[in-house]
Amino acid sequence: MASKQSKYLKLVFAVMGFMFVPLLSHGQIEFMSGIDLSYPLLLNTNNTKPNYGQITFGIKGGVAYKPTNTQFFPILYAAYGRTRLPLKQFGQNVAALNFNYTNVMLNENFIIHFPKSELFVFGGIGFSSLANKGLTIAGPGGETMNSQIDSTANVNKVFPAMNLGFEYIYGESTGKDLYLGMGLNFQYILLLNDRNTYDISVHQMGGITNSYHVNLTGNVISPGFYICVHYLVHIKKKHSYYL
Repeated sequence: MASKQSKYLKLVFAVMGFMFVPLLSHGQIEFMSGIDLSYPLLLNTNNTKPNYGQITFGIKGGVAYKPTNTQFFPILYAAYGRTRLPLKQFGQNVAALNFNYTNVMLNENFIIHFPKSELFVFGGIGFSSLANKGLTIAGPGGETMNSQIDSTANVNKVFPAMNLGFEYIYGESTGKDLYLGMGLNFQYILLLNDRNTYDISVHQMGGITNSYHVNLTGNVISPGFYICVHYLVHIKKKHSYYL
């Protein structure tokens, strides 16, 4: 698995270099920061319930190399927050894992100019790191149940990811050094088979205990909405070099 992750990271850096090579002159650095909300859905055979209290809140920041009068520019960003993914459905309840997530993505942006606004259309690749923060029971009567992780096997934290989306810049902020953007983002994360195995116990009222052997696997699709602030820093020329 380590070799696969190493190959994947090499691919990310190779694509990063490819994106930045043609942008080595007349550049401007742009920083961004913001907040986002998303609704991750894990598609697999273990779960059929679409809602398990999984709304995600996070913060994000990034840096872009943005040449003047360009229609394409790359941006590297990282996002951090808390999310929840279902592990096992039993009856009307779901045993879900809480995670702190870190997403690192390299996106290529295409700018569509309108008379009084702009639209960024973007897509990219990267990875998502998930740090387990405990098991919880979602659904009716979940607060009366206790759950625990008895053992784990082959637990991985880093997974390949990709995303695409749109960001809208409206009105007078278009073309300014400081501007506000609102966007829609769709992220995909692949949880590989047999890479995260859990043995869990669920204790219910009446002394009933159920044990489950399950895998955290499948396809995570996370539609989201975000608001961010961009700040453009101009690179000044001095002694024939950009500082």
